[in-house]
Amino acid sequence: MQQIDQDTAVLAIRHLAKAFGSVQVLEDINLELKGGEIVALMGENGAGKSTLLNIVSGSFPADGGDMVFIGSPSSWSGPKAALDAGIAVVHQELSVIRALTVAENMFLGDYCSRRGIVDRKEMHRRATALLAEIDASHIRPDAPMDSLRIADQQAVEIAKALRRDLKLLLLDEPTSSLTPHEVRGLFTLLRRLRDRGVAIVFISHRIEEALDLCDRIVVLRDGRLISNTPSTDTDRSRIVADMAGRQVPTGASRPDGGTDEVVLRASELSDGGLVRGASFELRRGEILGLFGLVGAGRTEVLEMIYGLRPIVEGSIEREGAPYRPQSPQASIRDGVALLPEGRKFNGILPFRPIQENVSISALPRLGRFGILDVAAEGAVMAKAAREFGIVMHDAGQPISTLSGGNQQKCILARCLSIGPRILLLDEPTHGVDVRTKEQVYEIIRRLADDGMSIIVASSDMLELFQIASRILVLSNGRVGGLHKVGETTPVDLMRDAFRHLN
Repeated sequence: MQQIDQDTAVLAIRHLAKAFGSVQVLEDINLELKGGEIVALMGENGAGKSTLLNIVSGSFPADGGDMVFIGSPSSWSGPKAALDAGIAVVHQELSVIRALTVAENMFLGDYCSRRGIVDRKEMHRRATALLAEIDASHIRPDAPMDSLRIADQQAVEIAKALRRDLKLLLLDEPTSSLTPHEVRGLFTLLRRLRDRGVAIVFISHRIEEALDLCDRIVVLRDGRLISNTPSTDTDRSRIVADMAGRQVPTGASRPDGGTDEVVLRASELSDGGLVRGASFELRRGEILGLFGLVGAGRTEVLEMIYGLRPIVEGSIEREGAPYRPQSPQASIRDGVALLPEGRKFNGILPFRPIQENVSISALPRLGRFGILDVAAEGAVMAKAAREFGIVMHDAGQPISTLSGGNQQKCILARCLSIGPRILLLDEPTHGVDVRTKEQVYEIIRRLADDGMSIIVASSDMLELFQIASRILVLSNGRVGGLHKVGETTPVDLMRDAFRHLN
């Protein structure tokens, strides 16, 4: 691997901007990365970190600004062009093919071959040399990828990057699934690469890790670069304040929402994995916010209440009686509805008509003896279109032809079609425009005013301040804090979100 001058700017970013539709994701980003340094890129969910990495690595183009890579203006035509230039990405969800061997993954698309025949002996020899270069000789080139621990799969991805004369390594939450021992091993490897002149960008929510490993801490907030500070000149409190420092509109929250009647009480809930000992109460007519960083356990808690994830330890009471959700179907019958995160994969039936997508949860109530009452189904659809303002040409068109905001309204209408008493919303406004977001907020407030009990899990603090009366903060699967909206700040929430992270 070619040694890089540690005084050289490997990458210089100038006035970079990116928008998706009307949403400005990055604005006027100026950043320089030098050889032989590790830079932490931090910010709450949605700050623009992953978008910046995707632009730098060629996954999609910027809308404005420019990049200079090793002294030359650069704009990659795609990830392969960036990789050929010496820029590698290790994503949180590793892009490995588990059915192939280590060597096959490392040389995918560029197998060592002679006259069209793969030379496995040469491929294994070169894979062994690359693994030794990062002190990972314990990994066998012929081992199936799915037999390796996550830490070793990451090492394979990094060794693979060394084939291309690595100059810039981008890591997105690389420690999220590692044990403390594996984290130490990864840090040793990254420091070794730094000493050889590689520039490294390290995305993480773990502040202590960033302060321990990185030379500089860069914080993004709402698509803007807020601070760029040597790690020796900052601390946890300042980083949290930089990440969370936003003003919340006065009077936007529901500080007195709900009654004193407890509708649902969770005690020491655990799923045998991430969630450990979560306890909280939900009151009638309340909107309870559920906040936490990526991997905090927000989705898992909702799935346990809904019967989609088993409760291994702990218990739930509903209106004073023991309650054990057995399945989503049973929860629907019991008046509990869930709007899942990620409508594209978990919410819509993309090629089925809009009407079917809206009515599917209510089908048992829309017919007799297994025969669907088409008129009743049509009435459900008409009511949804009227109350939610769903913009469509015809209820028979595939739901995938609608905008993201209208798809989200359809899923929310589906939840309400069963007449729930408890409504669970996981990232209910993710990927919708500002106007639709405000419409969804108004619907949620109206439902709570009518006595429905609602839990809203969101990575957007501003969203929770606008609609919730209390906010429960999860940190690494445990409760980090519980706050009344009128008596707390974004900084308090961020501090609690980091409470149980090392």
